[in-house]
Amino acid sequence: MDARDDVPTVAMYQQYIEEFRSEVADSLPSELAQHGATLTALSFFDNEDGVWVAAKVELPGQQEPWTRSRLIIPEQGPDKDAWLAGTIFSSALIKELDTR
Repeated sequence: MDARDDVPTVAMYQQYIEEFRSEVADSLPSELAQHGATLTALSFFDNEDGVWVAAKVELPGQQEPWTRSRLIIPEQGPDKDAWLAGTIFSSALIKELDTR
């Protein structure tokens, strides 16, 4: 058995990821717009730690997009509902943007 067999993958958690994506898509664009920013990509990938989300944000006056990643499904599986994970991700991203 490969050590990777027990690690969550994007394919294993499609429904969770879609719920997460829906929550972020419903709240984050309007919050970013208050900063003049735009969400240009929301992608998911997996590695040995679990499933991650990466958000690419275009910021006013910046040539390069601002990218933030977060582990959303750790090795042991989801530790919170997808909608809550999406809300936390969006809030943390906006809070970090507020401090820039």
